[in-house]
Amino acid sequence: MSPPPFTVVIGAGPSGLVACKTLGESGIPYQCFEAGSRVGGQWVLGNSSGTSSAYRSLRANTHTGMCRFQDFGWPEGSPAFPGHEEMAAWFGSYADHFGLRPHIRFDARVVRAERREGQGGWRLALASGERVDCDALVVAVGNLWSPRWPELSGALDGPVIHARDYMDPKDPVDCTGKRVCVVGLGNTACELAVELSQPGAAREVLLSCRSGQRFLPRLVAPVPHPSDPLTGPLRWLPGPARRALFRAVFPRMIDKLNASLPRPEDVGLPPPPKDPFEKRFVVNDHVLDRLRDGQIRAKPGLRRLCGSKVEFADGSREEVDVLVAATGYRLSLPFFAEGLLGGDGEDLDLYRGVMHPRFHDLFVIGVTKAICSIWPRSEQQMRFVAPLLRGDYRLPSQRAIDRATWPVLGVPYGNCQFYTHDLRRELARGRRRAAWRSRARTAPGNGRP
Repeated sequence: MSPPPFTVVIGAGPSGLVACKTLGESGIPYQCFEAGSRVGGQWVLGNSSGTSSAYRSLRANTHTGMCRFQDFGWPEGSPAFPGHEEMAAWFGSYADHFGLRPHIRFDARVVRAERREGQGGWRLALASGERVDCDALVVAVGNLWSPRWPELSGALDGPVIHARDYMDPKDPVDCTGKRVCVVGLGNTACELAVELSQPGAAREVLLSCRSGQRFLPRLVAPVPHPSDPLTGPLRWLPGPARRALFRAVFPRMIDKLNASLPRPEDVGLPPPPKDPFEKRFVVNDHVLDRLRDGQIRAKPGLRRLCGSKVEFADGSREEVDVLVAATGYRLSLPFFAEGLLGGDGEDLDLYRGVMHPRFHDLFVIGVTKAICSIWPRSEQQMRFVAPLLRGDYRLPSQRAIDRATWPVLGVPYGNCQFYTHDLRRELARGRRRAAWRSRARTAPGNGRP
């Protein structure tokens, strides 16, 4: 058997750490390059990598029972919904517990990743000018760091910032006593609108959005972890039937959970999408109440900026001193040459949501649309990747790979436990393929001892 491939991991955020841990325990030699000076990725406030989207009041919107690793939980007494400081410290303790730091090079930004001609694998260029060759590449930089800006025509007299640069009501722009318009209706937009509407912060807060959302309060509930095996009928139901059952039952559960919240339409917001899996739920304890009480005012989508005012889609205009675009992030893998990976740059087609369908030594983890925390799902992805790299899992035919390839950000939000179940089933099939191939090679008459 050939030796395991030398593998490079790009990024030492949550997904990168679990990639390092899984590779190491699988006996696969690896090196991780991290652009910043600490582990933890976006949970490190002001990360020197320049890619953190954390703000000072940021905290997890899934409880510690859901945002744990399979084999590394939270200490007793931890808050149910940790803030960024607790999150960053916990990721640091994960790196220390599994001895990952010696394999991580900090302040080492990868600026280019190219195919090695004639031999496969990758050649990386670092910002320092160093070149590194590897046999396999795991990309774990996520998709929550490159700002997506709304289309803004005209100009505003006051500051216009993206939520990625927001720290608190006074940093980087002092919003105290000012009229602030927050654009967007995702988790970050709602969190910032709530914070800015607190006493002593902005004078007035407008929340501008083009389409509706479904809302949930923060819940400590017995929700299955992505690593938990399916039980009962869900285990043997075919995938399409399982997903159809989930799509029928889950929205009813959500409606019961948020029955005590004001209806979005009653506080001026657009109605939620008819398809509950079109967007990720907004987890927020206060925004609907603030809208109902008038501390935040809902407005339709932006039409244009008009000096000291903003014009909205309904033709109304409002005086605005500061505009905060909380309009999300786009997928960005700037170290790959344009067109190398296919697609339009806004999404990425991956086999089983993790492997490039043409480059079978390239894996992208932690880029997903899922109803769960990202890194427990990344953990399950790496439990699929490591056997492939070791040769314990054999890929199916290229045709089968293409059939099981999808745009990771272009699909409806899905159940992480179902995804893990399907990965495990394919892993079992691939192990059988590898075993059959091994037996065929050593069978009498094949010319080998």
